[in-house]
Amino acid sequence: MLFSLTLFLWRLYRYFSIMFSSDRLTVPDYVSRLQRGRSGSGSSSGCDPRAVSPGISADVLAVLDTSLPALRCAIRRLKDGKETCDSDETRRAIAEIYQLVEEAWVLPAVGRQVAEEICNRIRLDGGLKLLLQLQETPAVEITYESAKLLEQILISENRDYLARMGLGVILNLTRQQEDAQLARSVSGILEHMFKHTEETSVHLISNGALDALLFWCRGTDPTVLRHCAVALANCAMYGGHRCQRWMIEKQAAEWLFPLAFSKEDELIRFHACLAVAVLAANREIEKEVEKSGTLELVEPFIASLDPDEFARSLLDSADCMQGRTASDLQHLLPLLDGTRLEGKCIAAFYLCVEASIKSRQRNTKIFQEIGAVQSLKRIVMYSSNGTASGLAKRALNMMGEEVPKRILSCVPNWKTCEVQTWLQQVGFSAYCDRFQELQVDGDLLLNITDQDLSSDLGMTAGLTRKRFLRDLRVLKTYANYSTCDPNNIADWLVEVDPRFRQYTYGLVQSGVDRNNVQHLTDQQLQHDCHIGNGVHRAKILSFSRRPLKPCHTDAQPSGPDVFISYRRTTGSQLASLLKVHLQIRGYSVFIDVEKLEAGKFEDKLIQSVQRARNFILVLSANALDKCMGDTAMKDWVHKEIVTALAGKKNIVPVTDNFMWPDPMSLPEDMRAILNFNGIKWSHEYQEATIEKILRFLKGHQDLLDGPGASKGQKKKE
Repeated sequence: MLFSLTLFLWRLYRYFSIMFSSDRLTVPDYVSRLQRGRSGSGSSSGCDPRAVSPGISADVLAVLDTSLPALRCAIRRLKDGKETCDSDETRRAIAEIYQLVEEAWVLPAVGRQVAEEICNRIRLDGGLKLLLQLQETPAVEITYESAKLLEQILISENRDYLARMGLGVILNLTRQQEDAQLARSVSGILEHMFKHTEETSVHLISNGALDALLFWCRGTDPTVLRHCAVALANCAMYGGHRCQRWMIEKQAAEWLFPLAFSKEDELIRFHACLAVAVLAANREIEKEVEKSGTLELVEPFIASLDPDEFARSLLDSADCMQGRTASDLQHLLPLLDGTRLEGKCIAAFYLCVEASIKSRQRNTKIFQEIGAVQSLKRIVMYSSNGTASGLAKRALNMMGEEVPKRILSCVPNWKTCEVQTWLQQVGFSAYCDRFQELQVDGDLLLNITDQDLSSDLGMTAGLTRKRFLRDLRVLKTYANYSTCDPNNIADWLVEVDPRFRQYTYGLVQSGVDRNNVQHLTDQQLQHDCHIGNGVHRAKILSFSRRPLKPCHTDAQPSGPDVFISYRRTTGSQLASLLKVHLQIRGYSVFIDVEKLEAGKFEDKLIQSVQRARNFILVLSANALDKCMGDTAMKDWVHKEIVTALAGKKNIVPVTDNFMWPDPMSLPEDMRAILNFNGIKWSHEYQEATIEKILRFLKGHQDLLDGPGASKGQKKKE
């Protein structure tokens, strides 16, 4: 009775919210009346037992008893409308199916099961085949609406069907890149299909789907950008190394920058950060991902978010409110267990959000089943980064798991009591007495071998010893060796491979430093430094034979080709686009990503302006308003402009919805900025606008839109 009342109230709420939303398909009034009229029909008009999956709960069946008859009726009308070429009937049927699907997704507790049953029934009753056929109809409104419905029903089985029978249809739609309305649905379809299989992702990229996504990344439609961000994250996570390599070749890491830099939508930023973190976890392409500059945005952004608020925002989205499946969440584990901080931060945050959602569903056991709990505990114990460890603690609390204590990182200085604490936290409490009896301290722990464990410490089971040595390798990798490693061999080993940091203590104890590392032999690494893995020894020897990098302590690093100055509130999106356009054309670009306050950062920012050869000033709406009356030069844009003028930089103003102010309203030290020719940004013709900017950067001063606009004048080319 209580469930029926809750369901009725929820549907009533959804009915009114859909009726007053402008971004919905037009749904006939009789749809909701039909469902409410059938709610008490009982088993006589209920769903065919063969129409649903076995093991469905009574609550789910109660909803399906209402929805499936209405769905079958709508699919019949869709078939009739298509056969008779009745556009109005076809659109009404699509709208009815759309509402049934959307209402199912947002149901509390049982929504995922109900929605999946309905989506399955659409395929089994021929509705999915009809929707694919409607993608090729000349009636554009039907194409738009059927594509929007198709996007909503792509559960796993329907993705299988689409990959087998309809991928060519979708790829044809991706070629209509300029159709903004179609892009909203097609980008959503690609979001789903890029998580199908590696083979499907390869096929999609080979036929231009990734190119379409990267083209849409230049736009401003939040719906399209959100789909693009999730699609790129899915491609990186599910597409395999081959697709990741293609993403780098097509400069996806660079085009993720505007998405991760977006200030309007946290979901866009989050999935862009997730995509670039996944790419960076691939050692083969890690350096190329770093060059894009997008990775720098990940940790500060994640640190600024609250997992509970983020989870609540997902509950308003039909696509996300049910959370992710176990197989989806398993793809986060390589990030949690990897070496990059960005991956640990975003994976721990993702699990925090999912724990918040799953706790409402009373399904937190899923995290133990996929192995996430142990990875989170490892971060809490060893990570020195406050963001990663804080999120890992929070996730464990939400999951109802015990939160371990932070392990003191200076392992070489550990006393026996600290070794005891570590043993308890990694699950070897049974051996605490023996370790205590033999007075095992940090130094002995770091030198323990498999033979020691077997003969002296009583670990007779081989698998137990392997598990212990695995945990010991993790400890060695995270340990702080500063008290015994004056030449910082630890960081040198990280340059070879982050995993090789575990060998630091062995090298240091053997007397290895940066001066004699070039003279090491394989025998010394094996017997004196206790590196048993031959491949690891070969890599270390190969790296040690490289010439040492020259140390230019007094040399000033070369400056960027371009410094981009912008007003954060209105110019972030254009500034990030300019960065990518210039970067993919070979220019080095400096763009301040956080606008931090004073101190050393201020000096660094001013020095970056001074060292840059060109200064692009993004003049977005009201960009100079804060400069007016700023006689104390407290405004960042004011400081950057004055520095560029004083350094006689090649200044290129780029205007976007900007009105030139009265010169007398600006401080005298920056008025000269009004004398420079400016370029009016065209979002529709970005390539042409960039070519104009490039001519300015190369010194060809074409006459473009100038500051005379403040006087009602306009300069022509």
